[in-house]
Amino acid sequence: MLVCSQLGRASDLSGGVITGGARGIYDPEVPEELRVRDGLPNVFKKLQDGETVHIGYVGGSITEANGWRPKSFAWFKEQYPNADLVEINAAIPGTGADFAASRIATDLLPYNPDLVMIEYRVNGARGFDARAVEGLVRQIWEHNTETDICFFYTIAEWMLKDMQAGKQYHFGKTMEQIANHYGIPSVDLGVEVVKQMNSGDLIFKDDGPVEGKLVFSQDGVHPGDAGHGLYNEIARRSLDTIRAQKSESRKDLPAPLNTNHFGSAKLMPISEAEQSKGWTKVDIEADDIYRRDTRRTHNMLRGGLKSDRVGETLTIHWVGRTIGLTHIPQGDGMEIEVSIDGNASEVVKFKQSSDKYLYAQFHYLPEQPQGEHTATIRIRNLPNGSAFYFGQVIVVSDPE
Repeated sequence: MLVCSQLGRASDLSGGVITGGARGIYDPEVPEELRVRDGLPNVFKKLQDGETVHIGYVGGSITEANGWRPKSFAWFKEQYPNADLVEINAAIPGTGADFAASRIATDLLPYNPDLVMIEYRVNGARGFDARAVEGLVRQIWEHNTETDICFFYTIAEWMLKDMQAGKQYHFGKTMEQIANHYGIPSVDLGVEVVKQMNSGDLIFKDDGPVEGKLVFSQDGVHPGDAGHGLYNEIARRSLDTIRAQKSESRKDLPAPLNTNHFGSAKLMPISEAEQSKGWTKVDIEADDIYRRDTRRTHNMLRGGLKSDRVGETLTIHWVGRTIGLTHIPQGDGMEIEVSIDGNASEVVKFKQSSDKYLYAQFHYLPEQPQGEHTATIRIRNLPNGSAFYFGQVIVVSDPE
């Protein structure tokens, strides 16, 4: 029997830390710093044997940053100097598990990771929560069942009320349900943050240093150097504990929790769409709009088409349930009309999400029954001097 204390570590009735050997089912409603579950047996064996080991990171801007990711990777190098370690940074700012599930076939799996660290509690999955996370997990293990996976949960200001009350944030609950089903270890980096807040040792959000306090972040989301340092301490001690547990390699892939998970999600180049004459290919090296936030924009759109003329159309054919469009909203008043399978058009309005930056965004069309579909997109309105930019398309289909 497992007893899970609030903001603590799972323990058995005698008070000892749960060890591997049998998959632990933990309460997804309660945050705990570490839940070992089935551990990471394959990667630690390879490291111990001095083999070449590829460690992949998938997440948003917190993981993409020069913070807990490279710091935790350095721990592996320090602990296993005889192993040949290769880092795969597949994190993209401002994106969630839905986009990750559609892109890991190109961004991660070709590098044959031995361990994948997944971080998505902050960015979520745009409403496709459990389906996206499960699809991400299943694609990794369908590629190689020997790849180990570990979930890492970062924390943001909007989670504090729940966490301080001993409650897991809702996307964390989703990831914990998946972790329970698949035996994936999870590390909640926010538990220690909240503990130090409650003790008065940590200030979650402040513009500058405060004497005698650890200032975690300036914006309530992205850790500063001290915040990433704290994340790193938690990650290192958690990995050390996981390493110490006795666990066996997984034997098979269990039945899915969600039959419509994102295991078959993929990307389609926008160049495959039927285009009216007013579209041009984006010059990714010189286009000013495209290059305003190059790192994020290119990783999302990966090239694209643009048009500055109302009335121009794109027609996209796909097999599945829905598609997600990648685009760059500018100003206030961008509008398109979308018709699916010849039905009445719906107007979709877009607005620039920041006065200061041009952030690429996603837009999913309404889900349809699984099958062959056609979407016709027509530019309806453009703010003065702007152009519509479309990049690659996310195709969401039921698993094959």
